[in-house]
Amino acid sequence: MADDLIPTLARFHREIVLPDIERVVGGLRDEMNARFAGLDAHFDAIYQRFDRLETEYQMLVAGLRRVEERLDRVEGRLERVEGRLDQVEGRLERVEGRLDQVEQRLAKQDLQAELAALKARVDGLQGQIRTLEERLSA
Repeated sequence: MADDLIPTLARFHREIVLPDIERVVGGLRDEMNARFAGLDAHFDAIYQRFDRLETEYQMLVAGLRRVEERLDRVEGRLERVEGRLDQVEGRLERVEGRLDQVEQRLAKQDLQAELAALKARVDGLQGQIRTLEERLSA
């Protein structure tokens, strides 16, 4: 009887238990495959976003590099302009000094001209006084 039990159990297992296990495992396999497919799709979407972000990042880096290069050129130009400005300021200071000298000379010349005019008027007045004195003496 024990010898008959093993083939019976093997047959029970093959005909009843194994198909049931295959059905359960097959359902789990299908469900897991569906979940893995969903995860794969999700990872694919993430990778696509990373690719877009990487492209944008590279574009930003290249743009920033161009801006930095332009800024370096502008700084160079600004340094040259500042050097020229220093020269112009030096020249302007010399011109202002010369202008002050000219103003002082003009002021002296104006005073001298005024003094000469006043002397001429005094001489004229002295002539008139002499004439009046001569009239009075005569």
